[in-house]
Amino acid sequence: MILLRFKNNCTFTCAFLTACYTGMRTGEVLALTWDDIDLDKQIIKVNKTVYAKTKDENGRWYFGTTKTVGSCREVYICDTLKIALQNYKKNQEII
Repeated sequence: MILLRFKNNCTFTCAFLTACYTGMRTGEVLALTWDDIDLDKQIIKVNKTVYAKTKDENGRWYFGTTKTVGSCREVYICDTLKIALQNYKKNQEII
């Protein structure tokens, strides 16, 4: 199972769970900040994405707009994902 492979990587686990439970694109998940996540209302605001410029030899990643105008949306967070995100946020605050 993929989660066992990355059990010591909280960032990967949280990103993976967010993608699985919401259906968000990888670039959308990687572009999330805590300002986009409302844990009380259990909503994620999708309004940006991360992408790579293929002509950039340095392999840099950039923030940009979502794939289409319709891609800007609000996504519901289930209870399981909410708990995972809360725990991840608590761990970040400790570090």
